[in-house]
Amino acid sequence: MMIVKRKWAVLCEKWFEGEVTLPKTTLWLIGAVCLLGGIVYGLRKAPWTHGVMIGSNNGNNSGNCGSCGEDEAEDKSGEEA
Repeated sequence: MMIVKRKWAVLCEKWFEGEVTLPKTTLWLIGAVCLLGGIVYGLRKAPWTHGVMIGSNNGNNSGNCGSCGEDEAEDKSGEEA
């Protein structure tokens, strides 16, 4: 276990030795690629929905539908008389 830790420490020293500089355009490009990659990943992992429906749709008609069916009822009663 100690041998692995030593090898890992040596590798980390080699990898992070010195100074790294980037031009601003490269930095912005890396940021844009990461952002777009995250958006694509999120859209691929999100569950697909079949449209958006706003409301409870529980069958409770509280009378807020205006003239839903009232015109039809009046027409039928007018024809019978």
